[in-house]
Order: sequence, then C-alpha cells, then structure tokens
Amino acid sequence: HAFSHITGGGLVENIVRVVPAGLGIEIDAGAWALPPLFDWIAREGPVTPQEMWRTFNCGVGFVVICADASVAEVSRHLQLAGLANWAMGRVIRCAGGERVHIG
Repeated sequence: HAFSHITGGGLVENIVRVVPAGLGIEIDAGAWALPPLFDWIAREGPVTPQEMWRTFNCGVGFVVICADASVAEVSRHLQLAGLANWAMGRVIRCAGGERVHIG
C-alpha cells in the first residue's frame, strides 16, 4: 500500500507521511535488534529513547506497508532480493494526537 524511506526525522516523522489521516502506526520496538551503534549513541549522548526514535533510523532504512495477508509474500520477495526484513508493526486507527506509537 505504501513505502517510506526512513531518513532524517526517523521512524516517528517519516512513516506517517504515507498513511492517510485517521490512521497511525503501532511499532513493536522488539521486532528487530538495534545495531550496536545506536546503543552507543543512546548511552554516550545520553539520548532518550523518544529522541532516538525521532532523530535516528534505529537500523530501519525503508518501510513497506502492506496488507496482513501479503506480509509473507512481500518478505519472500525482499529476501530473494537479498534484503533483510522483518514485520515491525501495523496500521491502526488513530484520532488525532501522536500517530506513531512505539512500544
């Protein structure tokens, strides 16, 4: 349904740009292992978890939003192309306020 390139603005600002109003994103922060660099930045900064999500990509370079029924097929195609991937969240209904929830 949509693609989002995760650059400046990190996960919090970039994903919602491709999601219609009234919808948001729920991200499972445990769905992937953060590269060690991000642990170091958070610790040495010190940088709060909220700021890490907002400022950095936290190891995510690109997000593909697809129907639940297509996740396995999309993952298979990405693997065939040599791209690491994982299911990291879902689209949710969201009435105003923060549209990205990371937990």
